[in-house]
Amino acid sequence: MSFVGILCTPKQETYIKQILQQYVPLGNLIILKEENMENFKNITFETVAIFSNQGSLFHKVEILEKIMEKAKYVIMNADEPIVLKPHTNVNGNVITYGFNTKSTITASSVKEDHILLCIQRGFQNRYAKMLEPQEILVPLQGHKMNTSVLMGLETIHLIYEKRKEN
Repeated sequence: MSFVGILCTPKQETYIKQILQQYVPLGNLIILKEENMENFKNITFETVAIFSNQGSLFHKVEILEKIMEKAKYVIMNADEPIVLKPHTNVNGNVITYGFNTKSTITASSVKEDHILLCIQRGFQNRYAKMLEPQEILVPLQGHKMNTSVLMGLETIHLIYEKRKEN
């Protein structure tokens, strides 16, 4: 399995690691921070997920762009203002999530005990299975994070989960 790079706030880090260890081995999960981003500029990540804008990390926007250019999947919160150069050449699948209606994955319903996510545009997961537009029910029991983070985590889940065929 290839590396998964996560850009998030320190507050989100522990929770994201806890949830993602179900799909991605912790040894393959790398939290990208301002102080370590330079060390990873030559590593090829299969997935780069941007959960938070973290202003200080974007002082190193060239390094982040270099990392994103080589990734197979780039997952971004469409509701966060992310400052990237318009010519950033991302060769992989860019999957956006958020409450923005143009996002790849949106929330069609948010209730106290569940969230209903909607895949607006199909994409392939890492097992070459096409995920068609559909709605997915995500229970919220035990989750302590905000809805946007849960949407990003579910996006990673969709990419890495090997669903059983009926």
